[in-house]
Amino acid sequence: MASQDKLPPQALDAEMAVLGSMLIEQDALERAFNILRSEHFYKTAHQKIFNAMAGLLSRSQAVDLITVTEELKKNGFLVEIGGERYLGELMSKISTAAHVEHYAQLVYDAALVRDLIKISTATVEACYAQTEEPSELIDKAQEQIFTLSQKQDIKGFMSSKDLAPQVLEMIEKNMIDKNPVKGVPTGFSKFDEKTGGFRKSDLIILAARPSQGKTAMALNIAYNAVTNKNPIPVAFFSLEMGRHAIFQRMVCSAAQAELHKVNNGFFPKERWRDLAREIHKLGEAPLFIDDTPALSITDIRVRARRLASDLKKQGKDLGMVMIDYMQLLRGASKKIESRQQEVSEISRMLKELARNLEIPVVALSQLNRQTVDKTRADNKPQLSDLRESGSIEQDADVVALIHREGYYKRDDESLKNKATLIIAKQRNGPVGDIDLNWIPEYTLFTNAVGNIDIPAGMENHLTPL
Repeated sequence: MASQDKLPPQALDAEMAVLGSMLIEQDALERAFNILRSEHFYKTAHQKIFNAMAGLLSRSQAVDLITVTEELKKNGFLVEIGGERYLGELMSKISTAAHVEHYAQLVYDAALVRDLIKISTATVEACYAQTEEPSELIDKAQEQIFTLSQKQDIKGFMSSKDLAPQVLEMIEKNMIDKNPVKGVPTGFSKFDEKTGGFRKSDLIILAARPSQGKTAMALNIAYNAVTNKNPIPVAFFSLEMGRHAIFQRMVCSAAQAELHKVNNGFFPKERWRDLAREIHKLGEAPLFIDDTPALSITDIRVRARRLASDLKKQGKDLGMVMIDYMQLLRGASKKIESRQQEVSEISRMLKELARNLEIPVVALSQLNRQTVDKTRADNKPQLSDLRESGSIEQDADVVALIHREGYYKRDDESLKNKATLIIAKQRNGPVGDIDLNWIPEYTLFTNAVGNIDIPAGMENHLTPL
């Protein structure tokens, strides 16, 4: 028999048992509503009965045989569902509502399988149509299946009545916790105070003109995330540097070792212990580096989701994705006419990735060199300087710009080790400038505390300069 002729998976007896339980016991209503929505029911009549109960409950009215009958009659559905007699059959289907959650789970599982069939069928049809690139088809199918695998309930409208207690609980938890950092800590204390760290589902753009240290800052942040007291798994996509170079830079920054001396073999022997300690420490950390060149945004999404799935099997959660850097990514579609449209597509799809995986996605971006260098006396970058910006400003939740005045005024020794991290945009918080210290020998940004350099996230084992 052809697959299209087969009856879709269903659990009609369980559907009847759920509705019957809801009719005979008030407590069963809430327990069923916690698991099911009307679209989870296969039979249309059951969907209408479930909706009638939901309508009564939302108006704080009693839900029983009489009220549900009247509600269905008022909406013109009573005859369609089989009349009051069918409602009576539902009630006689079970003797107790004690197992309503079990019945509800059976209904939910059948609905989940039907959704999977729909996704698979649509994928097969798209493959036969051959109107999309294979990589696009893979990305779309994987995203839909991944979303389905993570789905606990239907993402749709939620009433303010349901939202209110959840928001109240969040606020109360924050008041008890008293911790300003709710997301992934960057290690830069003032920045974390203003932003709360990199938050779940946020797209963060870290931008600078070339040679300002955006890769160094990204590596400093990644190091802090994967080596703190509660290590946070990080996926680092490097489209410009090799994996060994990335790892070595992180180690040298952490150990305060000059990279060029390590590379040429003239590193002081007395510092070898510091270097070995950091290699071991980072080697035990949940850092995952992908240095494949010329990746597309589709490749990034597929590989990030695969890593998240693999970690989930180990009982761990992917905590952050970092991409160095955005302008080196290729778009998903070959039909886009301009590079600006391509970058806009990339930023939109990165934001979707952040939301789907519920993690922060940090993308490094270049600034327009001519605008920064030639149009302003202070050379201070602005949000409008984002190169090939398109929708980057719109999609990003946070945009942070790196500025080192000493780069432009090299004769001024007082500026050599100073840096500014400019929060140019923050969707849910304040903007402003954060003073940092920059140690070029170690490609290291640190917190600025008086005249003492305290490396971000490394206060416990690094000697202040």
